[in-house]
Amino acid sequence: MNRVSTSGLEQIEKQAYQTIWEDGLIDIFVGLSVFLIGVFWVSQGSVYGSVIAPIFVPFWVVARKRISEPRVGVVNFSAERINKENKKLLGLVLLGVLTLVIGVAWYFFGSHISSLATPQHTNLVAGLPAALLAIPSVIVALTFSAKRFFVYAAVMLMAAVPVIVFDLNPGWAFIPGGVWCMAVGGGLLMRFVRKHPIGR
Repeated sequence: MNRVSTSGLEQIEKQAYQTIWEDGLIDIFVGLSVFLIGVFWVSQGSVYGSVIAPIFVPFWVVARKRISEPRVGVVNFSAERINKENKKLLGLVLLGVLTLVIGVAWYFFGSHISSLATPQHTNLVAGLPAALLAIPSVIVALTFSAKRFFVYAAVMLMAAVPVIVFDLNPGWAFIPGGVWCMAVGGGLLMRFVRKHPIGR
């Protein structure tokens, strides 16, 4: 009896945890961050718009409390799951910081790199930021079984193609990537709300 009860609690915990990736809010806020970084880069010619991303974290937390938790409830996760997920999140944070550092370094040294590159490879430098952003998307897809992040990575890489071909500002690759991510997140959120109406 106790084993059945424990199994039931574990299933509830698993379902509650999965809503973090099913309600679309992460996609919306990540997409908005990427979109604004792209807009800032194109309009201001600077990567400093990347500071936008951490600002949205508290808004995501509030949105979860206002939209998702009233529908699926709040679960105090087990120490084992918390420890496990904290390790994953730490790895992602470190990867994000590394990506940001590389991006900022590219901003300051990109022109020097371009001058060293052969003429046929010069434009490839403009596509590097999108490729760098695709890497964390793939890691998220593999780590959290969120397969749609593979698609986000593919969109970023495809958006980098015209940037490379026409030697555009690297921020142009971020704008369609962010819009796509927000659109998918919006669709997931609408499905989540319909699936979990308040007071059901």
